[in-house]
Amino acid sequence: MSLRELGLKKSYDSDTDNIVADFYVPTLSVSIHYSRLTGFFSSTSLAIAAKGISGLIRNGGTVKIVTGATFRREDIEAIKQAIESPEKVVEKTLLRELDNIEDEFIKDHVRALGWMVANKRLKIKVAIVLDENDYPLDYRNVEKQGIFHQKVGIMEDLNGDKISFSGSDNESAKGWQNNIEEFKVFRNWVESERDYFEADLLKFKKFWDAQAKRTKVVDIPRAIEERLIEIAPNDIDELDLDRWVHPANHRQVFELRDYQKKAIENWFGNNKKGIFEMATGTGKTLTAIGCIKELFAGETKVVAVISSPFIHLSEQWTKEFNKFGVNCDKIVADSSQNKWKDTLVDSLLDIENGVSERLLVLTTHNTFSTVDFINMIRESKKRDPSQRLLLVIDEVHGIGAPQRRLGLIEEYDYRLGLSATPKRWFDLKGTEKIFNYFGDVVFEFSLRDAIKAGYLVPYIYKPHFSYLTPEEMKKYEEETRKIAKAYYRSKNEEERDEIFTLLCIKRQKIIRNARNKLAILEKILDDVKEVKYCLVYCSPHQIRAVQDILNKKNIIQHKFTEQEGIRPENKFGGLSEREFLIKQFSEGKYHALVSMKCLDEGVDVPPARLAIMLDNSGNPREYIQRRGRVLRKFPNKKQAIIHDIIVEPLLKATIPQELGELERKIIAKELDRYRDFASSAQNSSECLEIMANLEEIYGI
Repeated sequence: MSLRELGLKKSYDSDTDNIVADFYVPTLSVSIHYSRLTGFFSSTSLAIAAKGISGLIRNGGTVKIVTGATFRREDIEAIKQAIESPEKVVEKTLLRELDNIEDEFIKDHVRALGWMVANKRLKIKVAIVLDENDYPLDYRNVEKQGIFHQKVGIMEDLNGDKISFSGSDNESAKGWQNNIEEFKVFRNWVESERDYFEADLLKFKKFWDAQAKRTKVVDIPRAIEERLIEIAPNDIDELDLDRWVHPANHRQVFELRDYQKKAIENWFGNNKKGIFEMATGTGKTLTAIGCIKELFAGETKVVAVISSPFIHLSEQWTKEFNKFGVNCDKIVADSSQNKWKDTLVDSLLDIENGVSERLLVLTTHNTFSTVDFINMIRESKKRDPSQRLLLVIDEVHGIGAPQRRLGLIEEYDYRLGLSATPKRWFDLKGTEKIFNYFGDVVFEFSLRDAIKAGYLVPYIYKPHFSYLTPEEMKKYEEETRKIAKAYYRSKNEEERDEIFTLLCIKRQKIIRNARNKLAILEKILDDVKEVKYCLVYCSPHQIRAVQDILNKKNIIQHKFTEQEGIRPENKFGGLSEREFLIKQFSEGKYHALVSMKCLDEGVDVPPARLAIMLDNSGNPREYIQRRGRVLRKFPNKKQAIIHDIIVEPLLKATIPQELGELERKIIAKELDRYRDFASSAQNSSECLEIMANLEEIYGI
């Protein structure tokens, strides 16, 4: 097959054509040389220039790319003052981008280009546009001149036949999937098209040979080549580039369920304010994306800020947006990004100046509530009151803490809170602040609703009762006596509530590490026929002992804690260590993940169907999140099983009379969690009968 035999059309338009499948894949599959004049120098533009390139790689083909340099105003000033050279600015810009690639399409194709660099099959040059004084122009002025707006590509096959294509080609990840891309195709063997082909070829050569007016062309900095080689796969076959040929086959359809549509309707009907109280696993994230997508469709100049508790949750939000093709610019502004402040300021200025119309800012609760972040949002709104600011808080209960709630400023026009448990545990003031700011719950979808409707799998609840050792009992009684004295001396109900909360926390610290729990863990593992897709929750003090027990039982396991990395690494195939562990777990290569709190909020492990909880919490937020981890639907997953190791209350005979009231209050609080787990379980009658017996024994 050759270029002549492909039956190419004279023009392609992504509104009617699958550009990748219909043009790039067939033409590059028969080509041995590919030259490309692309947009501004970024990981995105490099990846876009490489779409459909797998066939050329298999042919042993070579690639030449010329890309424009991106300079900001502050970069130009640094160059003028001889603080930085243009080449150094280019190097720093792309190094920063290569370290923070989120989009899977970009990641795959940049790694492929890295492999080509390593195998000396790719050369990249950077074109720096100069002003009349030979200083680089910033990217806005380059854009105005339109120098890199028209994209040009040249392909050559084994017969020496060549084609060119030129036209508008939006160099962004969203552009290749969603925006309109159109270009003309010219064949050098067709007389009527030859002049057009030659014009495209001349345009590319003019830049490649550094003959363009007021343009300096340099080789890609060596540091960039080295980084590309570093992230490249050892074997190109490790990358499945063909999965991007028909992206529709690899993207979920953004089809909301009826209850999610109702939630969106309620939010818009409440002046775009309110809280979604939705059970873990029922699609709070997708429902929120539905709100954002509808808002973006109806308004321009919109900045949506999404704040999550952890960095890895920002990554998950990014992936969800990439799947569903929400048309907007996206940035990550948190501690994982060294230059997040510069990026956020530039992006907000683009909205203010009309360069961009919609911006998505992904951040964490800690960054969102900093003085710098708050001031940037305030100043942007002050400079341009016409822009609309949307605030989405994931796990909204976490934003009620004193420091974090500083970020809840009045500048946000629209507000949406997401949580299975929006009320804060033992924090009436924080809870009040959340509801005053976001408004009431505008939509609720409980765990029982979700299981009944078939959106979550049903579960069996298996409580196991343990006891404190004599040493632990002694320590517990000592702590209780100290607090009891203050409790009975307190002057009012508010003070007693604070002391009671302190007692609950002190008690929890002792019972969470109760040694007898480990013996029960061993018995559970012996009784389970096959330990697979299992999550084990324990305290930091227990984690080593739990791993030793699992190893002794020949259960392949790995810990999943804050120590596991969140940055992509070559040794994990371009994934972060956490992503790699979840992938291995999902594929059954790890039978169990041992965690403390990192699997509480937002981490998706749908195959998980067995949970063993040694470290329990009376905090509804924590235990509801943990339960939710094993209830998500997955092929061939019919139900989940939850083993809950509970420390039995002190025997009635051993409770000193003066501590009786406090102890009964604590037992009642613990039984609230038990009741919650039991009432939604398939075996609820059996579990609730056990609880009734406990209530009778302890006079509750």
